[in-house]
Amino acid sequence: MTQIAGQHARTERFVQQAVRSGDLAALRLVGRVAVMDDLAVTAWVRGLARGRRWTGEVREAALDLLSTGRTDRLSSSERSRLRSRLRGMSAAAMAHAAAGLGGGWARYRVADVAGLTRVGPSMVDQARLGIVPGAGWVSFVETEDLDRLEFEHNVILDADGNLGVIERPQSDSRTARVLLDTYLLGDARLSAAAAAELERCARDL
Repeated sequence: MTQIAGQHARTERFVQQAVRSGDLAALRLVGRVAVMDDLAVTAWVRGLARGRRWTGEVREAALDLLSTGRTDRLSSSERSRLRSRLRGMSAAAMAHAAAGLGGGWARYRVADVAGLTRVGPSMVDQARLGIVPGAGWVSFVETEDLDRLEFEHNVILDADGNLGVIERPQSDSRTARVLLDTYLLGDARLSAAAAAELERCARDL
């Protein structure tokens, strides 16, 4: 944690609080030491911003609006305020308000990812973002239950593994969710392109 704090100009206490709250996902705890992978740290840093987190209903409405320009959630006045706020938000502020990846995180070493639902950098339309499509060495998927995934698949927890898994209660393939995950987990070029697209979607509301 000392190293992470130093690299990102944060106090060690700030990092410890992020681990305790779940904002920064620890791969495992060895005694009192938290072992984290670089992707978890990157996603946490990219989602650091000021402001309050959205409630679940507001987050869902925001992702609807960013994805399609409309939503049936919230009252008309609340939707109007949300549109106005989104227009001025950066990708980092959106990621922070949406609680980052929106679920648990684990990283594994695995030989086969067949049958798992791809998300973020492994699902995004790279050509639409102006990037020549290519496969990264890490695959990103989501699951409703990490324990069940570990039971059903031959995976090994590994901070340098080739499979990143987000634990969320239900699958979410909305454009804005894919872009948010890509912003948080993608390499520098893919993250920047996803951020620019998210911010363009927000400005167009």
